[in-house]
Order: sequence, then structure tokens, then C-alpha cells
Amino acid sequence: MINPFGKGLRAWLLVLFVLNLIYLVYELAFNSRLVDAAVASLTRSQVLALELEGRILSGIGLSLLLLRLIKVQGRPLLRSVGAIGLAIAIGFPLMFYGQRILVDTLVDRTSAEQRMDAQHLLLLKRGLANNALQLDGIPFDDADLDSAHTRSFLSVLGLMTFVSPEFIDSLKTEADRIIDQVVVNEATRALPEHYEEYRQLQTSLQQAWRDYEQVSDEYWQAQADLSAEAEARWHELQAGLMAEWQALAGERNEQAFTRQVLTLQRSLSSYFQARERCDNGRFRDECIIRIEDIYRDEVTRNLGRYVAPHDWCHEPEIVTNTVQRRGRFVTERQEVQRCHDLDFDHLAGKLTAITQQAMTYEQFLASDAVAAEARDALAEEGLTLPAGWRPSDRDAFLDAVISEPMQALGQRADDAMQEQLGATLPLDLSAEGFLASQPVQDRLHEALRPRDRQMLISLDLDPEAFRDAILTPHYQALAAQERARLFADAQALANGAPREEEGKQYVRALIVPPIAMGFSLFFALVNAIGLAASLPALLGSRRRWLPHLIKVTGLGLVLALPMANSAAVVKTETYRYFAGEAERALSPLGSLFATWVINTEPVVYPLGRVMAFLAPPLVSASPEQVASEQDALEAPEIQTVPERAGQGLSPESPPMQPVSSAAAMPVVSRVAHLDVTRPLFDQVEEARSRQQQAVMVDLQLLSDRHWAIHRSPIISGQGTCLTNFQRVMDISRVDSLQWRAARHASCGSEALAERPVAIPTALEFARQLQRGAADLSLWTHFQPTLHGEVNCHAVRREADALADLLGPQRFTAAVSRPEVLSCFAQHERGYALAYFGPEHGSAEADDGSLRHLTLADARRLRERARGEAYREHAQRLSAARLQPALDQLAAGDAIIVHHRHLDDALRQSLDAFTGRHGVFGPGSALPNAAADFITVTRD
Repeated sequence: MINPFGKGLRAWLLVLFVLNLIYLVYELAFNSRLVDAAVASLTRSQVLALELEGRILSGIGLSLLLLRLIKVQGRPLLRSVGAIGLAIAIGFPLMFYGQRILVDTLVDRTSAEQRMDAQHLLLLKRGLANNALQLDGIPFDDADLDSAHTRSFLSVLGLMTFVSPEFIDSLKTEADRIIDQVVVNEATRALPEHYEEYRQLQTSLQQAWRDYEQVSDEYWQAQADLSAEAEARWHELQAGLMAEWQALAGERNEQAFTRQVLTLQRSLSSYFQARERCDNGRFRDECIIRIEDIYRDEVTRNLGRYVAPHDWCHEPEIVTNTVQRRGRFVTERQEVQRCHDLDFDHLAGKLTAITQQAMTYEQFLASDAVAAEARDALAEEGLTLPAGWRPSDRDAFLDAVISEPMQALGQRADDAMQEQLGATLPLDLSAEGFLASQPVQDRLHEALRPRDRQMLISLDLDPEAFRDAILTPHYQALAAQERARLFADAQALANGAPREEEGKQYVRALIVPPIAMGFSLFFALVNAIGLAASLPALLGSRRRWLPHLIKVTGLGLVLALPMANSAAVVKTETYRYFAGEAERALSPLGSLFATWVINTEPVVYPLGRVMAFLAPPLVSASPEQVASEQDALEAPEIQTVPERAGQGLSPESPPMQPVSSAAAMPVVSRVAHLDVTRPLFDQVEEARSRQQQAVMVDLQLLSDRHWAIHRSPIISGQGTCLTNFQRVMDISRVDSLQWRAARHASCGSEALAERPVAIPTALEFARQLQRGAADLSLWTHFQPTLHGEVNCHAVRREADALADLLGPQRFTAAVSRPEVLSCFAQHERGYALAYFGPEHGSAEADDGSLRHLTLADARRLRERARGEAYREHAQRLSAARLQPALDQLAAGDAIIVHHRHLDDALRQSLDAFTGRHGVFGPGSALPNAAADFITVTRD
């Protein structure tokens, strides 16, 4: 194989020339950084980075020197490559690992006392670098500290004095004075730079104050405009309500209204008395059913809609009674509702709320119906008011009108302030309050870093006050820490002691820079001589003696010329003392080498500064690591405390926008109707496997106004079992304590014996669903009692409780009777309502003669008392029959009909409904409809 380097000596020399030139650029740049490090306080990572880079460059330098000894002309390629690789394999590891072994050996062999001495010598270098002290015979000024010969002297001085115990002992006596003077000099030197930063902060914060004033003024002006608009809207609302009341007052017949109230009073008195007689009679169930039918017919005919009997009563109350149970007196809390002796004023108020026939303007405004109508009208305009709001509540109205605009206005102000100031502040601060605010003080503390964490920094400090308040405490803390380290127990720095690494760091910081500087300077100059010696051959000169002459002459000049033209510091008696100590402890060669470095560096340093712009460091410590090591050695810096949420905010400040963390549930389209004859959660898992989105359960009211999950109003032992009772039971006569004995499956069946699962109440099931199936929504079907009774208070209370537990988006109240639907007519709710049409099938004959009980009526009542014909049935379903329900449902509600009732005419009517609609029935018979079409499967 042809050797490209063997074609001629010039090719090989050209390669070496380029490599040496690149190396020389990096070596000179590194050398200049070593000189600058002489007057800097280096952290452990910075010292290690300098050491590593010096070892790398020294290894490269020795490798290049060995490569010059290789002859490649006329040799095969493989032999030449082998020789080159051998030279690199010898040269680079020898210097890379040799320097490391040398430094580690020197550091490890130092005693605890020598490591403490190294710390004092580093203090000496720091004091000299800051011009805090002077060595006798070697005067320094600020200009000298920037010169290369002074910096190189400071770098070598530590290694020379490290072997002089007498000098170190004298230095220890001056440690306190050196520290104090270093602190004063460093604070004085740092004052112009830091005070200029402070002046820039003054200008910046003055502009920030002007920006804050502009944002604040715009906010308060906009708030005043919003308040004026809200007042105008309030007067407009009151004018409309006054006109409506005047129109109603003109149409109202006072005498007819009084007769209506008196008639209602007599009818309700008769109803509740008859109801008590039914409870004590022989045919209780048939009697109650007949009474309920009569009441339903009369109230619907007179008022146009159904109103539950107990809705006329007083509000329920919790009473405490002491009763005797099994020979012991116990105290019980019960909810009671007083329905007897309903006076004229009470019924007039109830009737006014239903018919909106107000007697006075104040009653008109206090009416629930008027309030609901006003809230709905305002909701259509985009204004949402709380459920308890009444048209007479001016403050709540004004708050609601301006709340959202104020939130938007406050958000715009916050955004503008965040953009201009980088922080959010209350909008009513004075100039003093603005300066004292947490973000402004954080900005000042972050920039100035005062020692006192709680210090309130002002903007009117002169230079002396700034130095005393900001800089002096910081440097005093540094001085205290420096003293603590200098006068600590030296044995703590020994091998195996707690501060071993810290002690080794002191020694490394003292000896690594001069050793690295010496090697760097030597290899840089030697390779520079070799570079110059290769020029004749590259230029075509045939004089073989010329390169050798250049090498000898160059080496002589490098060694002799600096020694002949010594720096001023080398000629002093003080330096001769240090050189003598180094010669005695090390060798004459060590003393000469230190002198040569001090004399040579001023010549090489300017060129290295230029090369530093071309050659970045090969190894450098990360800024984060350097900062962490400085924090570990220096006084802790100020850590500003973030402002607590809401701290310093005035009541007039922009309100915070609440953020909801609850994820929105998907719109329910597929509902599984659960069968109470089987364990409910088995069916819940089946519904989830079929990708149903909700489950529906039927509810029956217990005697203590809790709601049990059961479809039929009676529990007969078939399909479900009440284990403590052996007869058919009306569920409305069972309390929640007795209901604990209710089980899925028929009484006496094997299923009940093998797995007796209790039937929960509605709230118990909702809690279990919340824990075990949070992805499903819940529909609850509220049903009348066996006798057709509806307790609207219990219906609304249970629906609200379930919605609060699950969330309005996961709950829907389902009804299938107009009487139950009427319970929600004027009820404020955040959840949806679903109305179910009648079942498909034959309806029982009804002659409408409820006053005169015939034999057919009596038979029909007996069947209903057994739970038969409990539900409405219809062979055909017309839109007119559903229209009363459609009138009461809102846009977010739904209407569900039997799938066999859904013909084209009914479909057209339901499509015009503003809410949603769907069908119920067996799953196999229901169509796969669109996402907005609801299917309720009953399997």
C-alpha cells in the first residue's frame, strides 16, 4: 500500500505544522486563562477543570514532540501508522496521567497542618490580588495587579511559600487584619458597579410605577362605567316588573281570589281529615286511592296543573321528641310537616306563588313564580342569578350584572400588568405601597441580594447609605465565615476527617495553577520552536543544518533571554527570600523554574489573550455547579418569599376567577334500566361492558321520607324479599331501618340463600356508584306511592342531594307522571329532567265517576291496591297528550317514549322540542340512533 506521507518530507512536515499550529493556539489561550486565574477565587470544579484541560493539552504537546522524531519517508504505510500510534500512545498518557498522579500524590501526602497553611496562603494571594496588603519590598498598585508579571508572580508565590513554615507562621498572626482589609477593599471595589445597578433599578421601577398608574386608572374608570350600566339595567328591570304588576292588578278580581282561597282552605281541610279516616278504616288502600283521585281531578281542574297536597302545608321542621322504647326513654329527631289549620294568609301566599295573583307589589316581588320568571328572562339575556334571588334584592342583582365583566376587566388589567411589570398587584396601591409590594421587593432583592431577608429596600439611597445597608452586611458575613474556617481545628482537614475534601481543595487551588502554568508554558514554547524549525523544509530549503540551528538558538533565547531581562519583582530582596526558601525545600532547579516562569509569562501572555478569542476552553465547569459551590462557601443569599395567595389584596381588587377541576361528562345517549330482582352492581358491570353511559333505577318513597330502589310500590316476596315480613307490604309504610332487610331475589329461593345481597337506598347506591363507577351517570325514576300520593318536598330534596353528591352533569331526575313532574315546575335546579311517557298496552276503563263509587270502581280500586294498573298504559300516544309535559321541560331536559309509540306524527312533534328525546324498551327492539338520540334499555 502506498504511503502518502512517504512521498516526501514536506507532506509530513506540513501535517505536523498544521497540528502544531492548532495546538499552539489552544495552549496559548489556556496559558492566558491560567494567568488570569491567579487573581480569582476558584471553586473546586473550576480548579478541576483547569487541571483536566492542562493535562489534555500537555499530553497533546508531548505527543507532537514525539511525532517530530518519527521518520516516515520511504517506509510502508502500516509501519508509519504504527509508529505514529505508538508515539501518541506513549506521549499522551504519560503527561495526562503523569500530571494527575503527581498532583494527587502531592495533595494526598499533605498533612492537616499543611492544608490549613494552604488556606492561609490562599488568603494571602487574595489579599495581594485585592491590594489589601503589601509585601515588604514589593509594592503593588491597581495597575500592577492587571499586569502579567504580577499575576504570574501571585500564581507561583503560593507554591514557593508553601514550603516556608516561618513565613506562614508570621502570616497567621496577620490573618484577622488581612480579612478585614480584604472585606473593606472588596466592598469599596464592588460599590460603583452595584450602585450603578441600583441606579438602573431606580429608573426601571420609576417607569414600572408609571405603567402601573396607567393600568390602575384605566381599571377604576372602567369599573365606574360598569357600575353605571348596572344601575341603568336595574331601573329597567324594576320598571318592567312594575308594569307587569300593574297589569295583573287591573285584571285581578279581589272577591274571586278570596273565594278561591276559602274554597281551597275547606277542600284541604276535608282532604286531610278524610286521609286520617282512611288510615283508620278497613279498606285503607282503596280509600286513599279514591281520595287521591278526587283531589287530583279537582286541583287540576281549578288550577290547570297538579299541586301535591303537602305543597300547601307549612315547611317541614325537625322536632325532638322523647318516647319510650322497650321500657327506656329515648330522644328522637323527626321531620314533621304541619298540614292542619292552614290559615287564610298562608294559603293566599301559596296560591299567589302558583297563580301569580299578587295582592301587593311587595308580595309580587317576593313571589317564587315571579322570581323564577325574572331569573329565566335574565338568563336568556346572559345573566345568571342564584336560585334564592328575589327581584327586591338590588345588591345581588348589581353584583351579578358586573361580576363577569369585572372578572374580564380584572383579567385584562392583570394581563396588562403582567406584560408590563412581570407581576400582578392590587390596583389601589400608593407609590409607597407599590414600592413595598412583594413583587417589587422581590425584584430589588434578586438584583441587590442584601443580607437581611426582611429588609425593605427604598429607592432614595445615596452611595454611602447603599454601601452600609446592602454591601457591608454581606461582606461582613463573608468575613465571619472566613474567620471560622481559618481558626477551626486543623485536624478536621486530615485524611478521613469530615473536612478532608475541603482541605485537599485548598492545596489543589494553591499548587495546580503554577504546575499547569509551567507545563503549559514549556510545551507551548518548545512546540513553537519546532514550528519555526520546520519552516525551512516547508519553504524548500536544502540546508539541513538550518532547522537544528533554529532549535538551538530558539531554546537558548527562551531560557536565557527571560533570565537576563528579569522582571522588577524578581530583583527584590523579598523575592530572593522566597526563592531561597524554595531552593532549600525543593531544589535549585525548582527555584530557577519559578523565576523563569515569572520572567517569561509577560512575553507570552498578550499573545495568549488574543488566542483566547479563537480557542474556547476544552473543559469548563458548568455555571450551575460553580454557583452551588460558591453558595456552599459563602454566606447564604437572600431567598425571597413568594406572595401568598390573596395577600395584600383589597376588597375592591379584581375578583379571582374560580377554576373547576372537574372534567365534563359526555352527553348521555345510552341508558341501562336496572332490574331490582338482581344485584345492582352486577348489572352496572354489564352496562359498562355494553358501553352504556348511564344507569337508571326506580325509586319508591319510604315512610321516613328516604327513597328505596324498587320498581313496584309493594314488595310481595316475588323477585324481591323483605326478610323480616311474611306478608305483602306497601313500601310507603316501611321505614329505612326496616328496609335494611330487603334483598334481591324471591323469598325462599336458592338465589337468596346463596347470595343474599341487600337492596340499597338511593343515596347508598349513589355513593357506591361514585366510588366504583365514576364514568357512569345516574338516572333516578321518582314514582308516586301505591295510593298515587306525591311528596314534592321529598322528591326535590332527594334530587338535589343526589346532584350535589354526583355533580349536576352526572345526574338526571326521571319522572313518568304529571304529578311528579309538577314538583319541579318552579324549582331551581342545575341537573337535567327526563319525562317518560306511558307504557304500551291496554288502559284500564275509567268512567270518570269518582264521586259515586260503583261496583266496577270498587273492583278497580282493589286492583290498584294490589299494585296492579299502577302505571299508565296507552295503545296509541298522541302529541297532545305529551304537550303539558313538553311545556314544563326546559332546553336541557329530555322526553322519552315507548319505542312502539314512536310514529311519524309523534316523531315530528318531538323533533320540534328544544330539548332531547328518545325511546325506552327492550334492548333488542331499540334502534341504533344518532348520538343525540336517547335509548333506555330494559332487559
